[in-house]
Amino acid sequence: MKCLVAGASGLVGQELVNQLLADVNFDEVTVIVRTALKQQSPKLKTILVPSFDQVLDMTMPASDVAFCSLGSTIKKAGSKEAFYKVDHDYIVNFAKACFKSGVKTFIVVSALGADPHSKVFYNQVKGQTELDLKNIGFTNLFVLQPSLLMGDRLENRPAEKIAQGLTKFLNPLMVGPLVKIKPIKASQVAARMIKLAKEKSNQSVGFKLIANESI
Repeated sequence: MKCLVAGASGLVGQELVNQLLADVNFDEVTVIVRTALKQQSPKLKTILVPSFDQVLDMTMPASDVAFCSLGSTIKKAGSKEAFYKVDHDYIVNFAKACFKSGVKTFIVVSALGADPHSKVFYNQVKGQTELDLKNIGFTNLFVLQPSLLMGDRLENRPAEKIAQGLTKFLNPLMVGPLVKIKPIKASQVAARMIKLAKEKSNQSVGFKLIANESI
């Protein structure tokens, strides 16, 4: 299988690329990045872009599946407008470019609580992104909605590190209904994305939402 990856330098993206390169089912892994990755492999192909603003006009290489784990925070982006650009425009534009190039299966990481009608701006943007992705027309669109992601980021997010530390004590208590919001390892999210790609790439599933507890 051949695949495309956007968001390869993020927490889930790093795990995703590592697992894809180790998976014999994938013979070509093309990443769209602004800076070359440290990973090296004959299977790894790199498309360098100065900015994801250009992605919509790009012709993507023929691929069986596209993975997207692009995402930011309002603090990192600098404003609500800049956050919307990354977490909505860049994702939707990447999806449109993939669809235009013949990709039939698109797998994206969203977030728990995504809802275009939410009063929380973050959740509202995530929900609107999901809605716009549905309208593109992919044969298969899989949206994963994880809770707090656990793992080692390249970037520094102090508040998230504190939250991750607390979950070591709280996770054993998260049973029953609380499983829906239980923090999850980025490696587990990446593994689920790959499993979906291998299981469903030759099927017509349509749209499927994968909640936190089902990842």
